Amino acid sequence: MTGARVAERRTNALRYVSTRGDAPVLDFEDTLLAGLAEDGGLYLPESWPSLSAAEWRALRGAPYPEIAAAVMAPFVGGSFSSDVMTALCRDAYAGFDHAATAPVSQIGADAYLLELFHGPTLAFKDYAMQVLGRLFDAALDRRGARATIVGATSGDTGPAAMAAC
Repeated sequence: MTGARVAERRTNALRYVSTRGDAPVLDFEDTLLAGLAEDGGLYLPESWPSLSAAEWRALRGAPYPEIAAAVMAPFVGGSFSSDVMTALCRDAYAGFDHAATAPVSQIGADAYLLELFHGPTLAFKDYAMQVLGRLFDAALDRRGARATIVGATSGDTGPAAMAAC
């Protein structure tokens, strides 16, 4: 079973609820574009999806973008198809400077290091932000809408977010 088939099986729309409990329940795309809930809370999945052991095994040896798309699929629900998610992830990670995208280096007998500095801004945030920017674009394009993003921060959050958007 490929990662795309794992993602395709999970097409039921996951619903998102506010941590404060007084905002509309939304699907993934509406949650993505809403940001914070109307009641000032954060949106969380109504129930937490997971991949089975067999689904994880099916992803062994798959390219990073396919694994990322399959892992995100249960959270995205029916908002984006597995083909679209895989394409968005391939595009998002195409500019990373390592063939493995997020390589693991052995640094001791039983110690490994996950390298999360291969993105365009060298920040670990690139791994999520590059996909997020493309999800925004896809959702806004589908709706024929536009969004303005204003960023003000110090550290690596702002540059990672702006590079992604």
